[in-house]
Amino acid sequence: MSESRETRVNGVVFRREDERGSFVEVINAGPWESLAYGRMRAGAVMGRHYHEKTRVYFFVQSGGVEIEIRDVATGAEGRFELAGGQGVLLPEMSYHEIRFRTESDYLLLKSRAYDGDEPDTFALDAET
Repeated sequence: MSESRETRVNGVVFRREDERGSFVEVINAGPWESLAYGRMRAGAVMGRHYHEKTRVYFFVQSGGVEIEIRDVATGAEGRFELAGGQGVLLPEMSYHEIRFRTESDYLLLKSRAYDGDEPDTFALDAET
């Protein structure tokens, strides 16, 4: 992946635990317009597309996933796994396919809110 579209896997940025409970920060950068969360069953697949203008931060709260990525501009490919407490920043023009290895809870941040008139979601061409 190019320097400007780097895919970064990360875990906890900051954690505080005391008698009240816990506070865990997992990302501390970027302007975000959309926050989604959910639970997927083992074997489910999410994504299979890329965004031209939208950055996505995907965080696994519990469970485990395997993510396949491809830089649409260069064709560079990668594959990695995330466990509970880990996340990844998927830059613009980064095809992503997320396979849930176990039942998993996740959070999804997007730099642009979904717009049905301009969804910014594209499948790869057959020859790509």
